[in-house]
Amino acid sequence: MQVQARVDVVAAAPLELPPRERAARVAKVLGEFTNLHWTYEAKRDRKQTKTTQFSYSCAQSAEREHKEKVPKTDKTRDSRRMPRFHCNGWLHIVAGRDIATMDITVKHEVEHVAYKDIYLPDKWKEYIRDNARNQTPGQIWRHIVREELRNQTLRKIKLGFSSKAVYYHWLVVSREEWKLDDDPIKSARKFILERGEEHGIAPLDVPAEPGTEVLAFQVTDFVEEWAKNTQELAMDSTWNTNGANFEMFAAVADAKGSGIPLAFLLIRTTKEAVPGSKQTILERFLRKLRALGVHPEFTLSDKDWSEINAMRAVWPNAKHQLCFWHALRAIKQRLAKNKEHPAAYDAEAAHEKFEFIDLNFVPAAQQDPQADIPIIPPPPQNPLPRVRLLLRGRPSVMMASCPKIVLTREAIERALGTGDESDSPDEADDTETFNVEAASGSSVRPPKQGEMYEEGESEDEDVEGEGMVADDEERSDAGNFWADRAEAEAWGDEEAEPDWAEIEDDLRHQVDEFAEDDSDIEPDENEDVPATSEEMRTGPSCTDYVFCPLSHRLPILRLFAKHASQHPLLPERHGETRTSDDIWRDAVAEMYHHCRANNLCDVWAYLWNSWYSPSRWSLWARAAYSTGIPCKRTTMMVEALWRNLKRLVLHLYNRPPIDLAVYAIITKAIPPYRLTLFNIVTDSRAGRSQKLTQSQQALKRSWTRLTKVVIRGVYQTDITRWTCDCGAQKYHAYLLCKHLVHAAGRLSPSWWPSAVRFHLPPFYTVPINGVTADPPEPTTNRAWLTRMPKTYEESDVEDMDVMDDVEIPEFERRPSSPIQSSPEKAPATGRDGLMRLGAGAGGGFDLDDEDDVDLDEVIRLLRHAAEILEEQREEADPRFINNAKRRMRGALTWTRNIEQHIARRTLPKTNAQGRKGGQAAVDVVGYRYQESR
Repeated sequence: MQVQARVDVVAAAPLELPPRERAARVAKVLGEFTNLHWTYEAKRDRKQTKTTQFSYSCAQSAEREHKEKVPKTDKTRDSRRMPRFHCNGWLHIVAGRDIATMDITVKHEVEHVAYKDIYLPDKWKEYIRDNARNQTPGQIWRHIVREELRNQTLRKIKLGFSSKAVYYHWLVVSREEWKLDDDPIKSARKFILERGEEHGIAPLDVPAEPGTEVLAFQVTDFVEEWAKNTQELAMDSTWNTNGANFEMFAAVADAKGSGIPLAFLLIRTTKEAVPGSKQTILERFLRKLRALGVHPEFTLSDKDWSEINAMRAVWPNAKHQLCFWHALRAIKQRLAKNKEHPAAYDAEAAHEKFEFIDLNFVPAAQQDPQADIPIIPPPPQNPLPRVRLLLRGRPSVMMASCPKIVLTREAIERALGTGDESDSPDEADDTETFNVEAASGSSVRPPKQGEMYEEGESEDEDVEGEGMVADDEERSDAGNFWADRAEAEAWGDEEAEPDWAEIEDDLRHQVDEFAEDDSDIEPDENEDVPATSEEMRTGPSCTDYVFCPLSHRLPILRLFAKHASQHPLLPERHGETRTSDDIWRDAVAEMYHHCRANNLCDVWAYLWNSWYSPSRWSLWARAAYSTGIPCKRTTMMVEALWRNLKRLVLHLYNRPPIDLAVYAIITKAIPPYRLTLFNIVTDSRAGRSQKLTQSQQALKRSWTRLTKVVIRGVYQTDITRWTCDCGAQKYHAYLLCKHLVHAAGRLSPSWWPSAVRFHLPPFYTVPINGVTADPPEPTTNRAWLTRMPKTYEESDVEDMDVMDDVEIPEFERRPSSPIQSSPEKAPATGRDGLMRLGAGAGGGFDLDDEDDVDLDEVIRLLRHAAEILEEQREEADPRFINNAKRRMRGALTWTRNIEQHIARRTLPKTNAQGRKGGQAAVDVVGYRYQESR
């Protein structure tokens, strides 16, 4: 086709329009009639005729195809482009001002498929502009599809554009709201300063350290309403919220079971930042909150030393509580690292604190083969069966000051009814009998001092004989179970085990499910674990060294959970009143004796160094603070904030700039919390039936489940203090047990909207004979400060350097860890932030006994490994190659996860798992996007 003509175009292109726009309108009309699209290329002025020639090319012309901006490589993802043709299509339009006619020349040599217009129509662009602030791209797209398909049959649908076009234009329009400067960090600050007031936001002046960038802001109405009522404050961080490598922190207050964010902090560090910069900034951030009236009784964080140090420095008298979920995950992951030795263990310091700790029970690497001390044998294949001791008909308290009771072979035979009839315990003292867990239920008196050991045996020697040998089935961890289960079996309460196993709010149920979930354990870590006890040999140079056999891990997790749950305000089955120090001593004794009985010397060294030593116990054990019990034991209310932010807001963007991320938080993530706090501080349904909060709904569901459990046995249940000595109350997420629930009876529906979990007994004030007791504590206006210990004087010094001179006992300052992410798989939680299921993993942190491998050495080894494979490639033995692949599987998975993360075009969700249960989300924690990408 080749046409040349002079045409009057006034009808399509009015004279009042500029020549360029008139030519564009004519090109559009010609395109509609020829089923082609003409793309503007250039213009050329004609001085003699005072006209201009506008040139357009066929959009499908192969000659005019634009070159790719980035050359393709082997790693480039597949891209599909529209078909091109060698049509040599051109359109030339000569137009002049105030001239009605135009000279038009059309040249097109090859007939080809018609052009498909996929541009977004102007009417929908206008709709997006009007609704961009109130609707997401998905909502706008669904509206467009509904309107475009109205009264259209299948063959008549004309919808050339896609949802991506809608998203792109929505993003362009939205940019006008949040992009106030070319520099994203300046743009974010400008938005907070200029538009923060209308959104209830105000900046916080938190100075940065050299080599860092900082942005902080508070939610003003949240702080004004709830700062003075913040009794529990949690802080945690998350990653992957923006493409500028800023770590995002949030300070979240507990408001009657719901988490309310008070302030946000964003930090970016560079190589120039000195060690401790992150902690210094966090302290400045928290001091701003304290100046605004935040004085919590309890602070919570994960196991990030910069967060721990900062919170304890700002509020030294508050009880700091490590997230139980993070702590349990730390132990679980460390126990699975079977080839790593623990850090150096100071047995003398441990023995000085607790004299029952043996100086010779040290890790394998610290055992001296030349010394006249027997080498500790390897752990048994399965944990030893547990023997339960009853005193006065109740379980015993593991008090280190009590005289040791040792069972001789004859005593056990008498207890089991297998000894001589003359050994019957007819003369036993009824007040001091002990019972071996056996079907016979027989009991004997404690042996006298001369009878405690057979002649010629020392107290450290094991009693040997056929009566003490257990087969493999008996050597299971079933005997070494929760204290309450062993106690329940001894008391004949056989329904106890299925009770807690089916109650999802019971910590024992959660821990067992958590232990069974191996998604956060590297799959190759256990492949070299010896299968039999004969293969297990310890020693610093032994290749068969095993830190903790698989069968021994669950009992340790269970004991740790038990010790974390105990508290002086919660009675136990033994009926004894214990102080915080008593609970600590008993917990150390129980864990130590368990490790000692099972020859887990390396495990004990790790547990003492990281968890049971004086400086560590106070961080995670509820019993370390005897005054009250926090309502929260995890940082799940912060994790819920991150989950909502990423899954409901930021997933719409791909690596958003920091100003867009801040805008999304302020305008999208915070408003729902404003409604939650409004319902808490005001009676929004006055005169109508009261609506339960999320935490009250969860409490009622758990309460209802316990009412269906049958009661067997007799326990000391006191609903006036809301305590029960069954031992199960401490494990429950809401401090409930079936005995308390049954004793309270059926509650009026009007009680539930007023249900509050207090920090002191009674933890709930239920109606008794129609009368409801007064609350045990005021929970507003920082009333708890009067009962908190005044151990340290809170400093108002703004200069952090001065704080280095402040001596705080048991405040273990550790180096600030690098920026790390929140967990990649959170347990199921309600909006109250309480953990529901024991699944998943926790945020990363450095374990104390992990080897610090130099990065240069890691790079050298990986490169050398690649060189070795390249050398062996030509004539490789399949066995060598297969073994290399198996050994490098973890590194290969890590590399693939990074590649996939770089190539993806959507924001990863928080707590998301990688493919096939992998740890893709964890692998990209702290990854800094390169400018070239």
